Amino acid sequence: MWITPLELLYCGMIAGLWFLGLLVGVLEPHLPTSLIQFYRHGKHALKKHRHAVVDRLEVPKSSFRHFYVLPLGSLDSHFTSSYAPKGSGVGTLLASFCVFLQCLRRFWETHFVQVFSRSSRINIVHYLVGYVHYLGATLAILAHAPGFVVPTEEVSLSMDQLTLRVVLSGGTFLFAWWHQWRSNEILARLRKNQTGQVVTEKHLMPKGGFFDVVSSPHMLFECLMYVSLVPVLSGNTDWLLVTAWVVTNQAQVHISLMP
Repeated sequence: MWITPLELLYCGMIAGLWFLGLLVGVLEPHLPTSLIQFYRHGKHALKKHRHAVVDRLEVPKSSFRHFYVLPLGSLDSHFTSSYAPKGSGVGTLLASFCVFLQCLRRFWETHFVQVFSRSSRINIVHYLVGYVHYLGATLAILAHAPGFVVPTEEVSLSMDQLTLRVVLSGGTFLFAWWHQWRSNEILARLRKNQTGQVVTEKHLMPKGGFFDVVSSPHMLFECLMYVSLVPVLSGNTDWLLVTAWVVTNQAQVHISLMP
């Protein structure tokens, strides 16, 4: 198959996000408030002249913690029969473990660390896209994994597969993973006192860690984690598009937060 359903899905998501972002960025004063309200959320959500119908299509922003509960789904053999195995067993194992580790940490953060504003809401479409992304990221790895693709050769793991590329990819991912954790803790502490009690839901200016270097290190490290797995999933176009989607999404969010 020259293009997989997953590739088609992510191409559509990337194109749609870029189109909507450019549309709002260039023509916002001339657009209907319903479209602007659909696009903007969080700190820069539309405050005035909100559309009643769009209001009913919004959920609390804290709902995105549900994304990390999504279990790894098994692949049907009919689905994987249209894919070709790409990459090594060790590379696939590393990528799967890294995505699991990220979901595990984000589950912990969103349930027990982060403080969500009770007034902050997101559109139901943004919420559903989150599920599509995490399921798609899992499928992008496993759909081309040796042992999951039909037909496939016998899968083996050996030290010969533990190449410098694998080590560097894993090390870069862990570096980004750790510093995103630290950045999110800094953000969470802005709304808590020294005893850990929530004292405010305001957006405050973070300091310390990589916030002294870049404005949004948590977004930067999100991109770096996905980019770091590209070398070990060499030839996996699905993962390239997943990575492109993450970078595009983070860039659009960052641009929307700029004054």
